Amino acid sequence: MVAGGALLAIGALVAGAMVVQGQLNVESPALLAWLAVIGAGAFMAGLVYMAVRQLQIRRHLPPERYRGPAVLILVLLVLAIAFLLTAPFGSDASALVLGEGELTTLGAIVLLVSTQVALLLVSWFLVFRPGAMAGLPSLPGRNAAGAITSGVGWGVVAWLGSTGIAAVVVYLLELLGIEPEPQAAERAIAMLDPLLVILAVVILAPIAEEIFFRGVVFNALLRESGRRWAYIGSSALFAVIHVSLVALVPIFVLGLALAWIYQRTGNLLAPMAMHATVNAISVALALLVRFDLVRLPV
Repeated sequence: MVAGGALLAIGALVAGAMVVQGQLNVESPALLAWLAVIGAGAFMAGLVYMAVRQLQIRRHLPPERYRGPAVLILVLLVLAIAFLLTAPFGSDASALVLGEGELTTLGAIVLLVSTQVALLLVSWFLVFRPGAMAGLPSLPGRNAAGAITSGVGWGVVAWLGSTGIAAVVVYLLELLGIEPEPQAAERAIAMLDPLLVILAVVILAPIAEEIFFRGVVFNALLRESGRRWAYIGSSALFAVIHVSLVALVPIFVLGLALAWIYQRTGNLLAPMAMHATVNAISVALALLVRFDLVRLPV
């Protein structure tokens, strides 16, 4: 079911892209969209079965072990849920990514928060609710104020570092003749209501992503594969899910820093505050440029 659903969804999406580019003639393009949704649904159903089955098998492990579904299954489920949530808003996605058509308010909201909602749903129903990660400190934990202060301070440092790395990546890509494309978040900041952007990018994204990538993925890999793979695996998945060639390396390095501050403080509030600070600085600068309050050198 997983393999068949993936092939159906990918095939329908590729065919749809060929129709848009004029390379394929289909009488009913809407059928391709439905096939993609059906394929994604089958893909997700197969993943859910595998996840539940693994929960049943691993529930007999001792509490100090990770007793949840494989991390890769969780990530694929997040992607499948996000796709199904955004599937009815294809025209809004085209408006946001390609600049074609009109972006509705509802479509913008769904596109901005779908992945975060999927991260929270998967974390809750397949890890925290079934008790697959016993022994973790609960929020807000001890010394919440100290964790937040530390996260904000290191967030400024992380923003400077990730921005510098991103500049180097852009420079290298341009040397290779590759024109970097702006991320969807950058397009959203340039187009959408600033309040909506702040709520989605500065508040919801750090909470959802830290709960999943540090709270679930990092801890799962730490218990099963050790500290090194916990850092590398959680940061790599954190980078890949953002789907950006330019941001791949900076986000991977940021993921390492977020994992470090989480393990250093033992409190998820620290990486949440750090992540929120990085996003807040980027959003603030982008909005200042958007409204012509600041002009960046060309």
